[in-house]
Amino acid sequence: MIQRKRRQTLLMTGFIASSILIISACSVVEQANQSLNYVSGATEYIEQVSSAGADLQQLATEAVNNPEVTEQIQAKIDQIQAEASEFSQLTAPAIGESIHENLVSYNNQLTEVVDRFETTIAEQGFTAENWQSTGIPDLINNINNLKDPLSGLGN
Repeated sequence: MIQRKRRQTLLMTGFIASSILIISACSVVEQANQSLNYVSGATEYIEQVSSAGADLQQLATEAVNNPEVTEQIQAKIDQIQAEASEFSQLTAPAIGESIHENLVSYNNQLTEVVDRFETTIAEQGFTAENWQSTGIPDLINNINNLKDPLSGLGN
């Protein structure tokens, strides 16, 4: 009778221990998946904003001599705003919080600057001076510089 109770106790203890291990393993896998999803989404955001920024820089150069390019500039501004809005919905894993905070800060600054530039274009039209004073290329460069630390999270 005592052996039977010991056996039952050992079986229950083994069952509980294995359940805890399985739950812990699932949690680790889930955290890894969340990190990979975040890295993928944030990297995609950086690449899209960088590409739109490069296009915007080229369009700005062309707009100095061709006012009709302003509509294309507006389309790129809209694209950057959409990307920034989509990025703001990502949730960073604990391991990437500091990088995420930097990205969010640059994202917010970029959104504000793009909004102001959009107003300036509507009020004054596009000028090289207005473009140079925006700081958009510098902000996009700052965002792009976070790509390497971000890729380190995925490894």
